[in-house]
Amino acid sequence: MLPNLLKATLLFFTLATFSACEEESIASTPNTGEQEYFPLSIGQTKTYEVDSILLLQEVSGTVYDTARLTVQEILQDTFIAADGRLWYRGERYEKDRDAPDSEYRITRTFTVSTDAQVALRSENNLSFTKLVFPARTGERWDGNGDFDEFRQFAVGGEFLDIYAGWETFYQTVDSTADDRRFLRVEQAQVDNVIDLRQAYEVYETGVGLVEKFLDARHTQCQVCCGGDTAPCIDLPWDEKAEKGFILRQRLIE
Repeated sequence: MLPNLLKATLLFFTLATFSACEEESIASTPNTGEQEYFPLSIGQTKTYEVDSILLLQEVSGTVYDTARLTVQEILQDTFIAADGRLWYRGERYEKDRDAPDSEYRITRTFTVSTDAQVALRSENNLSFTKLVFPARTGERWDGNGDFDEFRQFAVGGEFLDIYAGWETFYQTVDSTADDRRFLRVEQAQVDNVIDLRQAYEVYETGVGLVEKFLDARHTQCQVCCGGDTAPCIDLPWDEKAEKGFILRQRLIE
């Protein structure tokens, strides 16, 4: 089981840092139309199962270390930013899923906002454009445009440009299952000799984010192949990856 520090490191992209802005107490207003894919209201609580796998380098080679968490995100209040945008401030809590009697501990705060054009989320001083409206299949946008895509992040004692090569677009819009409507956002589809970046999110109308997946791994083909890329090309990533992480997040309540 990962120590708390490593868990926090691995899950940094879902944890948020609250930037101080002018705060007001504002009654939440219901979203309409496509904004229902990103509904926001004070007191809104979502519970997720999170499985996060961190790659660690040891003498024996690359080790996959897994953390199983239950995560709650709760929207606590609202504030108006300097540009007049309404933001919701949320708190994220975590506990070990293998210790169900343990208590939740607050890890970070985050901020989210939506209007007729976009849905935004701010975490760890990074801003993401999660959705754009109107939602159309194939529509593309720069979901990570507010920061350098080649920015390096500490992951398992190594550094990784997690967001390099991301291209965000709607794969499906208004797909249905059991009379529920979903949209799927593809975020990364990179798979070459040395880098793997696979990421997507799924949103449900009236609910918001219901599923998240991110696989960010890198290799120099040293551990598996002594630096020889020829045999490295065809190896599965589970054998040749030398650093990175995998995260699966699923709404359960």
